[in-house]
Amino acid sequence: MAERTQMLDARQEEYLNWLLAPAHERTPTTQVEFARHLGVDSSTLRRWEKKEYFKKEWERRVNDLQGSPERTQRLLDALYNKALGGDTRAATLYLQATHRLTPAPSSTSASKSMGELSDEELDQLIGKMAEREKHSRQLKAI
Repeated sequence: MAERTQMLDARQEEYLNWLLAPAHERTPTTQVEFARHLGVDSSTLRRWEKKEYFKKEWERRVNDLQGSPERTQRLLDALYNKALGGDTRAATLYLQATHRLTPAPSSTSASKSMGELSDEELDQLIGKMAEREKHSRQLKAI
């Protein structure tokens, strides 16, 4: 039987907001304590998490958070600051994320097996791979 469309009640809404907060910012800090705060047993929270309407709303909000330009910018800023402090891994990640290190990733799929490639196609493929390896080694030397 399909679960009917349902909206979150006030306690479920509060719980979902708690779940979406970064762990270090959650108050109370544990699920058991949060259940007590709401006046329910922690098993109730787990049951809510299993409800289809709750899971869909949780997933929708997580996707909204992950795609948030503000979050992306804060993350890039943090990488940039670590890179300026001498963290070469952060520098690499920042340059890759901003497409300054290598060309932007492209989605390609081979319709041929290696054995079906012409000599010219094989040479081009080897050249591209060699160029990527060269960039990688140059970065490691920094």
